[in-house]
Amino acid sequence: MKRWVCLGLALLGVLREAPGQTNGIFADFSTSKGAFTVWLDYERAPRAVASFVGLATGEGSWADPQGRVWNGRKFYDGSIFHRVLNSVTTSAPVQTNGIAIQGGGIPSLSTDTNGVVTTNFVNAGYVMPESVTNGLAHSNGVISMANSGPNTDGSQFFITATNVPVWNGSYTVFGHVTTGMNVVTSIAVVAVQGTGSRPVDDVVLSNIVIRRMGAAAEAFDVAAQGVPVAESGPMRNYASGTNQMLEFEIEPQTGMTLCESTDLQIWEVNDWGVYDGSPYIWTTSVPRAVLGDLYFFHLSRIRYPTPITPPASVRTRTFTFWWNTIPPLKYEATFATNWWVQGSCRVTDGTNAPLTRAVFVGDSWSRNPYSAQLFFQDGFGREYDYSLWFNPGQATNRFTGRWKMITTNIWNSFSGTFTVN
Repeated sequence: MKRWVCLGLALLGVLREAPGQTNGIFADFSTSKGAFTVWLDYERAPRAVASFVGLATGEGSWADPQGRVWNGRKFYDGSIFHRVLNSVTTSAPVQTNGIAIQGGGIPSLSTDTNGVVTTNFVNAGYVMPESVTNGLAHSNGVISMANSGPNTDGSQFFITATNVPVWNGSYTVFGHVTTGMNVVTSIAVVAVQGTGSRPVDDVVLSNIVIRRMGAAAEAFDVAAQGVPVAESGPMRNYASGTNQMLEFEIEPQTGMTLCESTDLQIWEVNDWGVYDGSPYIWTTSVPRAVLGDLYFFHLSRIRYPTPITPPASVRTRTFTFWWNTIPPLKYEATFATNWWVQGSCRVTDGTNAPLTRAVFVGDSWSRNPYSAQLFFQDGFGREYDYSLWFNPGQATNRFTGRWKMITTNIWNSFSGTFTVN
């Protein structure tokens, strides 16, 4: 969350007059600071609302950081507002009081090489495509999907306590506060600590009650909006001589997680990422002597109703980037069939003649179901870090990124659109 600019009284008037004060889907928040109500815009943000309602009521399934799958359990009850944003820097003066409150995350502990334990807050095991062009703006008192980059909507949300138009186009707005805005404002000014801006004293979200008012709201089906489904994966686990055998099916349109434990308390989580190929049976053999007398396995998976969009690899592919610069710049990067073989790039800066260089070995590619991260270096002496959207059904998509000279640590931001062949 980034910056703050005032939109003025016009948008506030729109907010007050917005439909749905007596009809629609409402979320009643009970917190340790008081209660407030949010009207959910299921018409303009159906996937975000379906995910939120499913998690709030227990109709939706979810997976925790240890790979355990939960059905029928209310996700938000007893959670905290783990981040309160007090300041956002822009070219204008810094706003230093009451920007937004963020919740909907699961605590996840990580330990670095020095033994320092850090608490992070993660989503409910899945991500979704965003809907940042649905016509809804970040005016005072809206609820919006927090994310960790393009097309990574999930369980986390934030509620604005002022106008933040600079967030438009980066987060999915899916409703607005109808009553109790004073409670939101009071949470937005609590004392915070650390780089994560966590409140010094926990602000607890005790529960969320969903109310449907009117026939259209009653008819809204949370299971028909493309929200991912968490489920336990079928697995065959059997002895074969002195070995233990594991077998399970890798299915298309899923993200797989294999968990291992010796005591059912602490689990080693192995994230297999997302898969969109043909189904096959995965089999492995492990000596029983290595596992010991007690050893447990659990397989969970996220099933994605909306087709997974980014390619599994950049090998043999050409990315064409159009940078939003003056003059416009066109950058074409082709990656070789092998990670150890150089690719090539072609750069056209405005009306200048194209220049061709190598794309060095050692590129990095990681993907979510609907986005990806691409890193590489080229013969111009630069390295690039791209965050790529892959929206379902679209050939041309957006990106943000940064580049720097290999010999320096000064990064430059840029954005634009791209295609991939």
